[in-house]
Amino acid sequence: MRCVLVCPDDFLWRLVADSGEPRLAPVFLVESARARMRIAQRGGEVLAGDLERDGLYRRAFRTGHEPVLLAVARPRQARIVAAIRRAAPEAPILALAEDRVPGSEPEGVISLDMAAVAERFVAPALERAVTRARVDRIRAHFAPAERVLIMMQDDPDPDAIASGLALRAVLGRNKTAAPIATFGTITRPENRAMTRILEIDVEQIKPRALEEYDMIAMVDAQPSFFEETFERVDLVVDHHPEETPMRAVLKDVRPGYGATATILTEYLRAIDARVTQRLATALLYGIKADTQHLERGATRADLDAFAFVHALANHSALRRIERPDLPNEALDVLARGITGRHVQHGVVFSHLGAVAYPELVAQFADFFLQVEGAEWSVVSGTVHGELHISVRNVGWVRAAGDVVHHAFADLGSAGGHRSMAKAVIRLRDWRAREGEASPEALARVIVARFSRALRSNG
Repeated sequence: MRCVLVCPDDFLWRLVADSGEPRLAPVFLVESARARMRIAQRGGEVLAGDLERDGLYRRAFRTGHEPVLLAVARPRQARIVAAIRRAAPEAPILALAEDRVPGSEPEGVISLDMAAVAERFVAPALERAVTRARVDRIRAHFAPAERVLIMMQDDPDPDAIASGLALRAVLGRNKTAAPIATFGTITRPENRAMTRILEIDVEQIKPRALEEYDMIAMVDAQPSFFEETFERVDLVVDHHPEETPMRAVLKDVRPGYGATATILTEYLRAIDARVTQRLATALLYGIKADTQHLERGATRADLDAFAFVHALANHSALRRIERPDLPNEALDVLARGITGRHVQHGVVFSHLGAVAYPELVAQFADFFLQVEGAEWSVVSGTVHGELHISVRNVGWVRAAGDVVHHAFADLGSAGGHRSMAKAVIRLRDWRAREGEASPEALARVIVARFSRALRSNG
């Protein structure tokens, strides 16, 4: 959209440039020769002259209907508006005002308070500058390293995979210089489809392989999430709460965000990185998956990141990722969970028994929250000697992470966010505290512990 921006100096040019708004095609009208030169050198369309003379505006307008944004001192405002009206009588005019008095504007002029401008333009520009400085520190730190390892959790989800791919782009590395790795395997069908369709290589490594890398970064995970010991971690970028004081050279942990992919999207935007269609699709899916299509734990930052990558993503590929083949064994597990479900005071409990991979527990926790009248779903299953418990809620009840921590932290790892949380407990530790670990006993104790924690005052 072509528009006319009127200001004696380059204030409006800097404001619009910092906003990164792609829909604007402005012509800047200034009085300062230095401002005209600065804008022209940066590729902006600019005219210089006396802002109170209509000849300048006749050169600027093409149709006479282009909107005008005016930022001038109040004593000059009426004279400049009159000059604009002589050149373009029907042009809509918006004037910025530090001391806006409703009803005092010249006829046909709409005034906008500077506080609103600060909220829309200045605050995001400041946040972008802070993010850029953070990214510059990260890139400078990793620059001397020949090989960088980007670590994810043992069964990485879309948020982790997308974040790993994005961090590699931020560092300007390829898959040889900065492989994305996990100690485990990718088990959930959607996640395997994501890596296959988007051609994302995820390496499965052994702990001894850590010695082969000069520096280590973690995305969507923290050192305390791993059983393995890391002698040194150079960077952690995550949106989960810190479970223990973190030992990392650099860290960016934002538990208020719905996805780690949102943080990495901000990194990419702050440095004006080229975001490929493949990377945008991965980031979009990462944000969608961790926020349940922006319905769970999403913030304004998640919405902004989602909108940015949505415009760049391959939505045909995304549909293929989101509807992967579901193995028959998973249907058998779901049938078992439906048959054995137990509903109590708005909480749906289901113990699945032995399952092939942990993500199935989380997947069915999302599913059971759809039961009519359910405010909570608590789904559990055993995988390779561990009990996995996934909890979901509707978002307006007690924080899931607090309840799960209260219920299960004395047995193993337990915690999470407001509307989603999990606990992972070794069966041998369970037996040491609770005794029997048969499916019936596990289900019974999970119901008792969770119900007691939910009734408590914290």
